[in-house]
Amino acid sequence: MKTLCPTQDEMQSRIARFDKLKPRSAHWNDNLGIPADVLRIFNPKANYVLMAPASLPGRLSPNPAIVDGDKGVIRVGLAVAAPNDGPELHVHWKTHETFMALSGRWLIRWGDEGQESVELAPYDMIAIPPKVARQFINISDQDAHLLVIIQGQLEDFDDVGRLPAVRQKIIDQYGADVLDKMENNGWDFSLVPKSMRQEAQA
Repeated sequence: MKTLCPTQDEMQSRIARFDKLKPRSAHWNDNLGIPADVLRIFNPKANYVLMAPASLPGRLSPNPAIVDGDKGVIRVGLAVAAPNDGPELHVHWKTHETFMALSGRWLIRWGDEGQESVELAPYDMIAIPPKVARQFINISDQDAHLLVIIQGQLEDFDDVGRLPAVRQKIIDQYGADVLDKMENNGWDFSLVPKSMRQEAQA
């Protein structure tokens, strides 16, 4: 078997240049009409998709910088959070999510009320299994960076649920019409996985 040596041009699509990345929230605001400040409830200051398969479903991976993988087994992202910033508690029903602190210090919370927690220093890593509510918060005094790796089967990548309490928070702060837009675009505020609800209706 012969090795390959791609040209410089051929390798360009396999390089993620940070200064060219567009955060996921910009995609949602541009394409879905959901205000960026609403999305801050669920996301840190910025969340970039570095690498994912082109066919990955759901809101987790729009426009990856590097398109790789044909089975959707891994998505590599970078979260940038301001001090005391991070998403609300949420759950991945079938995918595994791993966090590695690249800079700053991070509080990782888990449990339906975030009752368990651990702090990560740079290069510490934690792997959160499916079905566990989780949250990450930058507890540094400046912006910090967190590597986020999500693994699973292609069909399982649209598996994120948000806790029901956040639903009312959105209505109170932004109105029912914004919540309707989010739910119409697949945002889930139930602690019952979408697949289980579909099975019950069948």
